[in-house]
Amino acid sequence: MSSSTIDALVADCSPVRPIAPRHGIALVLAAMAGTIAAVAALFGLRGDVTELRPPEMVMMRSGALLLLGAAARAAIAASVRPSIGERRDGWRWAVAAGALFPLSSAVLMLRSGQLPADLVMGPDPLACLGISLAGAGVIGGVLTAWLRRGAVTELPRAGLLVGLAAGAFGAFAYNLHCPSLSLHYVAVWYSLAIGLSAIAGRLLVPRMLRW
Repeated sequence: MSSSTIDALVADCSPVRPIAPRHGIALVLAAMAGTIAAVAALFGLRGDVTELRPPEMVMMRSGALLLLGAAARAAIAASVRPSIGERRDGWRWAVAAGALFPLSSAVLMLRSGQLPADLVMGPDPLACLGISLAGAGVIGGVLTAWLRRGAVTELPRAGLLVGLAAGAFGAFAYNLHCPSLSLHYVAVWYSLAIGLSAIAGRLLVPRMLRW
């Protein structure tokens, strides 16, 4: 390739400032805060949460959701700053930790030999699913807009991670209102919300990130 051809190819190029992960963190925190505020205004938060004395189950599922969301978001940030030799699979361990909820639920049901339908269905399962996914849509949209400013090379993986992070953070926002304290309820409906969000991210986000 001649030097003139190379000059022609780069004539319209201009340097792009790498996006800073801290900006992504700030945007996600703002979107999550807005989602929590909307949940509080429309549906209200648990009384024990507002009194800063949440039950053990709320603390456990909150921690798992935040861990999963933060790990997926960190992997997203790494994807827009390509590097050699850097491992980006911490989110897989967070998924494995979150899987303890449905796994524990399955073990308890096998041990008892029955499906606790009243606990699985619990209070307002469709509200859990709908509100969690609505929050995930807002947070996922913010993450996608931020990613468009970077140079994402693994589009399907980035889409999956966006959906995973958004689903976890959206479920966290609903969790502060959720009246259920059942492990089975969390195992079914929270897992379903995060799973659907991850699928949606995998299918939709790459189309918005194509160069």
